[in-house]
Amino acid sequence: MNIMEVTNPSFPITVKTKDQVSLDPTTETNPFEFWPAWTIHLPMYLLGIYWGIRLQNLNYFQALNPAIENGGLFNYSKFDSMLDFAEENIPKSILSHPPHDLNGLLEKAAKNEIHFPFILKPNIGERGRGVRKITNQTDVALYLEAFKNEALILQEFISKNEEYGIFIVKNPETGQLSIPSITQKIPLQVIGNGVNSVQMLAENHPRVRRYLHEIQEELLEIIPAKNEIFQLSHSGNHCKGALFLDRSELISPKVLLAFEHICLPLSDFYYGRLDVKVESSADLEDAFAISILEVNGANAEPIHIYSPGNSYVASLKTIAKFFRKMAKIAKFNLKSMPARPSLSVLKLSFQSYKRLIRDSNE
Repeated sequence: MNIMEVTNPSFPITVKTKDQVSLDPTTETNPFEFWPAWTIHLPMYLLGIYWGIRLQNLNYFQALNPAIENGGLFNYSKFDSMLDFAEENIPKSILSHPPHDLNGLLEKAAKNEIHFPFILKPNIGERGRGVRKITNQTDVALYLEAFKNEALILQEFISKNEEYGIFIVKNPETGQLSIPSITQKIPLQVIGNGVNSVQMLAENHPRVRRYLHEIQEELLEIIPAKNEIFQLSHSGNHCKGALFLDRSELISPKVLLAFEHICLPLSDFYYGRLDVKVESSADLEDAFAISILEVNGANAEPIHIYSPGNSYVASLKTIAKFFRKMAKIAKFNLKSMPARPSLSVLKLSFQSYKRLIRDSNE
């Protein structure tokens, strides 16, 4: 497979040329993938209440990951959740609090050897909100103005080829780690035919046509060569068009050993998903080759449910299974917590989170 870089002023992309035509998995969907979000979130909400009643604590989420605010359910610092990992596993990052100083921030980035392109994102955010790949100083200035009231993370861009969601569950009684789910995240892409432009290919693609607004205009007139996999985005977020592909076949003793090593410093992390990047799936067996982009705690979905071929009913059963895992961990941890998590604290935190989202200028 030959790889060449194609760069324009605002969006560096990678074109991978394959010797033979292969199936583009992003053309596949499942029956419920594009249904309204409430069709998945409402059952999760009801399951959350059900287990709260069973556990006699509606704020049991804090007990899942005591070291993370709200257990990683919402309104927690993405920056702080990464601090305990080994330096070789995380991107270089800077936390900036408002009011933001453009020149000062760029000076800090240079001092930390973070160069364009890099990622800017809110320190508190969900579902890819506000995540941007930044390529020049003008983009930085515009971003800081748009998110002037929020704490922001300036993060080194990891250019490794493949992104995965690795679900982590740790038994609080034995400390034994398990990986019940591995999901590959494949961003928006089209396969060229040497004739049609990206615009035409996108309009005829069952997935990409739903996300035309995510494609930068300067890409639309490019005509990809025959059999080229032409990447249209760097985002691994489902709401930005990425395909979530179940790769449970990758779960192995070697992969488990690698993540046991990575998670060793995390004494109070028991449930969640690590979003990681590697050059290839083989690198999931090498702890030193894995770059962690983000930590998702109690809010983590078993995202393999969105993989092509899954049914809605089967996916709801999977979600219920994961909630049982969550409840089992919380039940054990609640016994050893000095004070039981308060529902009023969770409510106040949620109100604060909603105000933050409401006041965002995005």
